[in-house]
Amino acid sequence: MRKSRAALAVAICVAILVLTVPGCGDDNGETNSNGTEGRPESVTVFEAVEYTKPAADKWQENNWMIQVRDGDPLGRDGKAKIWEVYYFSPRPEEDSRMFVIYNRGNVWPNAPGKSKGGEEGLEIYRENQPPDFRVDSPEAYTVALRNGGGEYMDGHPDARPHATLRCKADYDAVGEDMPAPKYKWIWDIYYKEPRAGVEVLHILVDGMTGEFITKELVQPPS
Repeated sequence: MRKSRAALAVAICVAILVLTVPGCGDDNGETNSNGTEGRPESVTVFEAVEYTKPAADKWQENNWMIQVRDGDPLGRDGKAKIWEVYYFSPRPEEDSRMFVIYNRGNVWPNAPGKSKGGEEGLEIYRENQPPDFRVDSPEAYTVALRNGGGEYMDGHPDARPHATLRCKADYDAVGEDMPAPKYKWIWDIYYKEPRAGVEVLHILVDGMTGEFITKELVQPPS
């Protein structure tokens, strides 16, 4: 009887350890590891770049970030669950651009591809490495709210805020005009309803100083 009780006690202790040790199992018998390695579900752009840069460095040691855009609407804290972070490397003759997706704590590198703007665009990227941007997504979002974004959302309760951050070379490579050549980075915080064929409010913010640049309400094509 004593041996049976001792064996039962040991079995109970082992079961408790299996259920409580992280990664050993859960109520469904599945592992708890999901590949996020403790990274948060929702992040700012500074954080998205920090988490995706190692993947870009593994691709090419010499590289720099040229654009970030959200894949999910911004929250009120200026964070998003999905960011697409684009990197450029001057070393490859082809496929000099790659993007890394940050998705709810997961980091997913994508296959490298060609830079925008053909050969001329490639040279523009090579010759115009941007400085580090200084204004994170929460600050840019706050500036946009104060300069028309908040008012727009009051009148369009279904509208959602989105964000894109681009360096000067990313505009120049495709021949797209910037508001002024002095800007090194520009935030485009834009508001739109989640359906096709709607107007979009774009609010531009200096990515180096956080100053409001301009805003434009773009109507859908007729």
